[in-house]
Amino acid sequence: MSSPHTSFTTLTALLDEAMALLDGKGKVVDANEQMYGLFGRQIFNHPMERFIRGPEFIDAMNKARRDRTVQAMPYSRMAQTQRAYRLRLAPLEDEHLMLVVADDTDKLTVNRVHSDFVANVSHELRSPLTTLTGFIETLLDGAGEDANARTHFLGIMETEAARMQRLIDDLLSLSRVEAEEHRVPDGRVDMRQLLDQVVSLVSHKAEDVGTSLSIELDGIAQDDVTVIGNLDELQQVFLNLVENAIRYGDDDQPVRLVLSHGRLAATGETDADLLRVQVINKGPQIPDEQIARLTERFYRVDKGRSREMGGTGLGLAIVKHIINKHRGRLRITSDPQATVFSVTLRKATSAQ
Repeated sequence: MSSPHTSFTTLTALLDEAMALLDGKGKVVDANEQMYGLFGRQIFNHPMERFIRGPEFIDAMNKARRDRTVQAMPYSRMAQTQRAYRLRLAPLEDEHLMLVVADDTDKLTVNRVHSDFVANVSHELRSPLTTLTGFIETLLDGAGEDANARTHFLGIMETEAARMQRLIDDLLSLSRVEAEEHRVPDGRVDMRQLLDQVVSLVSHKAEDVGTSLSIELDGIAQDDVTVIGNLDELQQVFLNLVENAIRYGDDDQPVRLVLSHGRLAATGETDADLLRVQVINKGPQIPDEQIARLTERFYRVDKGRSREMGGTGLGLAIVKHIINKHRGRLRITSDPQATVFSVTLRKATSAQ
């Protein structure tokens, strides 16, 4: 028959969690490095209840020994931040117990992010749905008999329905990109041709606010702007960035798309194997503390203006995930003169 120490050694070789072997009095007689890293080496040869305080832990130990069953309980402690754990106590030979401490902090964080995401989606949908419901009731109550009122209400309803459609489309895009983020694209995309298409698609929006669009090559040849990537996804990136530049830049101010050699993130030195595309607009400066949050889902610098202009709050999150999928880099800078979104991508070589 195996000893408690033999069983403990076998299990620690199989599991990655923090583990300790407790004798019949609850004293630590063995532990792995993960457990020592969590509680310190001072736990050895001392009762574990000194370090995991509370009657719940003592009750769980007693019940595991008495009933010969596995007991589980939540446990939290402060290090630099609050962390959440799940303790499990399993009976071994000779009244010994195996204590396993699993860190559930990341799981709880994911659950919280998921809950926040659902709450945000619900909030974003509630407003247009409320508007639609209100106008439908108004029309049914008799306002539909008035041709002018009917036209007015139906126009607003169409706008709100389109807003919900944009949100749903962006949610689907974000979900798809996140699910495929591990698949690195291997196509070849001529960025000058792609940007020409983007400018053609959004030129009417620029004209509406008196904005001009230009594509410039800065120290790079026309035949040196092909990157490794997915055409549709990169088009989505730059459509989003250029539309944002038009939407949030000052009217009558130009939006410039500048292609140049990329720079290494660590040193800032030019790297001929990288291509940088900058989308530059003149408009209100984005405060430094908000720049880091721009790619968060549903984060908006100016919530009212964003919704008024049809923004869903998901565009830059989609941009970030597509660039991550391409193993590229997104950098955002803003000062009183200009706001610049810089995308750096790996060039395609003739051998690829």
